[in-house]
Amino acid sequence: MQRCIIFLLLLCISGNISAQVLIDSVIAVVNTDAITRSELENEFRIAAIMGKPIAETPTAAEKRTVLGTIVNRKFVLQESDRIGVVVAERDAQIAEQIAEIRARYPSKTDFQDAMQQYQLETETLEMWVYEQLIYGEFFRRKFFNAINSAEVERLTRSYYDKNKEEFVAPPTVTFYSLLIVIPDAISKTEKQNSENLVQKLSERLQKGETFKTVREAYETQLSLQFDSLTVETDTPLGTVVTELQTSERSKPLVVAGGYQIVERIRNNPARQKPYSEVSEGITEQVRQVQAEKQFKAWLDKKKEEGIWHILDNALTQPENEVR
Repeated sequence: MQRCIIFLLLLCISGNISAQVLIDSVIAVVNTDAITRSELENEFRIAAIMGKPIAETPTAAEKRTVLGTIVNRKFVLQESDRIGVVVAERDAQIAEQIAEIRARYPSKTDFQDAMQQYQLETETLEMWVYEQLIYGEFFRRKFFNAINSAEVERLTRSYYDKNKEEFVAPPTVTFYSLLIVIPDAISKTEKQNSENLVQKLSERLQKGETFKTVREAYETQLSLQFDSLTVETDTPLGTVVTELQTSERSKPLVVAGGYQIVERIRNNPARQKPYSEVSEGITEQVRQVQAEKQFKAWLDKKKEEGIWHILDNALTQPENEVR
């Protein structure tokens, strides 16, 4: 395909004193769709909004890699349009995805500041999210859900048999836990009184009284939460509990929000997880791998049959820095 820039998009922005002209050049073509420089720049800006590290001035290799991602997405979007792939409850899903991105920031103001810093419009981010949703729906419909179930079952069983060491549950410890919540919004005097009550409660437990007895004695004065828990022995709490003797109770442990007193019930050795317990997770992984293989083959074929081109000269021209 002859190297040329198919067209220039001219956007005139009028002001009271003068007018500015923004020239957005085409840097790639996929069948009938053009990819512009601003699309590539927005891809880097969105990556920054998503918290991915980016170079202040991307290299030609980095730009080509990201442009390759956009080219692939164009093929998917074109095929999705052809076969009628749609996103159910489109607006709701877009809003949910935007909310998840915004949640990465301490506040809505911080998110808006970042959007302004990277010169990214809300509509641009929403369109990018929508295209990601279409991309995912296309992949699930055409590849993930279409994988032969019998073949997936065979590969899943084979993987389990060959990699049983991956499916060994680590040793755990089971124990009683009494959590004593000490509110932050209380006076120093009230806090000291609560800590004195915790100490008295602990002394009664150390003398052999049951958790039920001390709970009944102090539940009107302290916020108590009793439970039976199991944790892995190599966790911080698991290590503490494991060091206790069976039926031995700990002193009050300082935890977030208050104190915790634990009593070891038993240690549970490592065990081999049966196939029935882990097959669902392996199946999802196997299906994903097989679907990705088929998707890559489909994409390679589309590129062989389609008309697409990256305009190297346009790609290497100076561009606005992503800040």
